[in-house]
Amino acid sequence: MKVRVTVTDGDGRTYEGEATLAPAGARRSRPAPRSPKPAPAGRPAPDFSLPVRAFVKRHAKGIGGPQKFTMLLARLSGGKTGVAVSLKEIEKAWNRMTGLMGGKFHPMYVVRAKENGWADAAKTGHYALLSGWAAALGK
Repeated sequence: MKVRVTVTDGDGRTYEGEATLAPAGARRSRPAPRSPKPAPAGRPAPDFSLPVRAFVKRHAKGIGGPQKFTMLLARLSGGKTGVAVSLKEIEKAWNRMTGLMGGKFHPMYVVRAKENGWADAAKTGHYALLSGWAAALGK
């Protein structure tokens, strides 16, 4: 049964609302689902003209190591697939920004990025973005 309730507090303020009541001891049905919350705004589109440190600061929040590896590889390759970047260059850039990157570089990040289809070895010791790399940034 639906009821409309009006309550007045000690200061004279009036509050109103509706409620659904059930007989005592009866099983209650689940309330009607609420409307979904609007989707959070997506991450900003990568701006490859930014300096490396500013690029990392903008895009590294809330993502894990493999995603950060992919993000850094994307910045160093200008966002172009198939452009090889040496692992030494990636590690060097990463380890200059350990505060922003959440610690020192770990080789497992490369393995996980490859498993997710974001990057692949162009040749020994060099990595390149694959076409689905933007998924690492939540695009």
